[in-house]
Amino acid sequence: MKIKRIHISNYRAFLVNEDQESSRYMIDLPHGDNLLIYGENGSGKSSLFRALKDFFNAASNTGKPFYKNLFYKPGNTSDEPFIDIEIDDNSHHRFSSDGNQYLLVNNESGVDTNYISQTNITNGFISYRDLLKLHFRPDNQEPDLVSLFLGQDGLFSDMVVPAPAQRENKIAYKNLWVKCGGLDQEALTDYNTNVTALFEALEMKANMLLTFFQKECSLKIQYIDGEIIDGALNNPAILFNVKLFGKDLPEHDDMLNEARLTAIAISVFLAHQLCVPPTEIRILFLDDIFIGLDMNNRIPLLKILTSDDLGDGSSFKGSQIFLTTYDREWFNVAKSYLEGWQKTEFYVDNHSSSVDRPLIRKSGSYEERAWFYLTQGDYPACANYLRKAFEQKLREILPENMLHSGFSRSDNDTSHIVVSKKHLSINQNDEVWFFMPKESNAKNISQSGFTGLQKLIDKFETLIKSYGMDFKYIDDLNRIKNRLLNPLSHHDLRSPIFKIELETGFTILKELNKVKTQIIVEVLDENPVYLFFDKEDANTGYDYRYKFQLLENLILVEYSGEERMLNAECKPIARFLKSDNSEEPREGKNQKSLSDLCKGICIFSMLHKEDKRNVVFNPYDLINEVYNEAGQILKNLL
Repeated sequence: MKIKRIHISNYRAFLVNEDQESSRYMIDLPHGDNLLIYGENGSGKSSLFRALKDFFNAASNTGKPFYKNLFYKPGNTSDEPFIDIEIDDNSHHRFSSDGNQYLLVNNESGVDTNYISQTNITNGFISYRDLLKLHFRPDNQEPDLVSLFLGQDGLFSDMVVPAPAQRENKIAYKNLWVKCGGLDQEALTDYNTNVTALFEALEMKANMLLTFFQKECSLKIQYIDGEIIDGALNNPAILFNVKLFGKDLPEHDDMLNEARLTAIAISVFLAHQLCVPPTEIRILFLDDIFIGLDMNNRIPLLKILTSDDLGDGSSFKGSQIFLTTYDREWFNVAKSYLEGWQKTEFYVDNHSSSVDRPLIRKSGSYEERAWFYLTQGDYPACANYLRKAFEQKLREILPENMLHSGFSRSDNDTSHIVVSKKHLSINQNDEVWFFMPKESNAKNISQSGFTGLQKLIDKFETLIKSYGMDFKYIDDLNRIKNRLLNPLSHHDLRSPIFKIELETGFTILKELNKVKTQIIVEVLDENPVYLFFDKEDANTGYDYRYKFQLLENLILVEYSGEERMLNAECKPIARFLKSDNSEEPREGKNQKSLSDLCKGICIFSMLHKEDKRNVVFNPYDLINEVYNEAGQILKNLL
């Protein structure tokens, strides 16, 4: 089960002054979605973290205090301060300041809702401060790992002992330890045996997760039994050792940098989540845990959270994940990784009230933001976001060699940054990255040469005309760009503003969204990619298999039922006689496209006396004729 709505009023930062604002702090997750949150410092994202944590604590611990907003005035709102949670089984739950109590407001499904109180067992609320507990040495003392994991409020304290020898010892670890305090040796044996197995699993899973961040580090977590000696119970101990490149680090917290320490802590805390038996609602709320991670270690965390298999068949797919960050640029990067997640932005609102309070806004696309401002009558803002939407979409469509003309992936200049096209391209993160690509002759390309909307429209027009695709709105796009998008985006408000032209812009953008590009074959820098094309040589009567290297991504464009393969540079390598697979090296000059190369092969294979202008060749057939090393034709790679 998952949360589908969160509604908060007058808890901590979430100040509501009157009933008309009652829905101000309502977050909808209609499909039980995961949630990525950007929040300015002081905008209330940590208050949301505390709200959910307190809610689930209150469901299992009566008398839990409710932290009202300091500026809440009784009587200003009909309801007492509350935290409301709706679950996707249509049950509605409330933690209210009215008696500091948890209430089941309604339960349409009629099913048992005890799962709410069980959720707290997983301890799935992790902040950056929690991560520090693993390494931080207060007053130069060793971290208290026993309290962290097994204390009254420890990570495993509410977990039920899974396999005790004595049936009556199948209780929570914290309760079994209390029983051990009565010098019950059988209880202590059950406790030590199960905790030892638990920490073996924790070590294994932590090391598994740590490999996502850095393979050079490994962990050893050792549990030392609690003992009854001379009629007194001696506490157990937990030793935490780190190896770097196989070398023991006796004081790893003093020798490792913050990124490594944070990666280790995250691995341990997430491993704990994998060790806890599943509950019907499984919340994983990670509040600002990116603080200690550099970019190289942030992306692996996203891979951990979204992986279908972390290495042992486990994953976080069953968890509802809440992820917060104060880093705006990182938020924009993470959005492209977390497809299917809801995205929300928290800001400090110091205008609508005498007291600063959160402003929550769904993080929409440029198109969604433009439409919002259109409905609000703010036409300059609408036009600005509409321009951004066009730029983003055109960059998604245009191939790399058209976006950055003159830039060659074969350049020997190693000063450029190589960025993952899938996740960190300019297309998806144009507010995040600044690029200054170079011509092959090392001259800088001016930024306006590839980011300006007019340039993008010109390149798009060249693209569709070159491949015989009819995009009927190209003239309209040029017209509204010249008359509307540019003047407004540059704060020249002397031009008349017509709502109908903005609406035309949305119509064009809707049509532009129908243009789909798909990589058929991706070329990475690490390994060469070879393709093959078969052709009979009319002069010898033999069948040949031609091998060539693909130097750029091979991309398919689809629009209005038509498909076109875009130009991708190719290098001839060899041809093989199909009857005995004997090789004839045939290296030649690079060809600008797959079509040019295969057409050249067809011309070469004609009878020498024939007029080469009569070559039989249809470039649209290549998708069913060219194949990869595994024998798969291009069509089957889509």
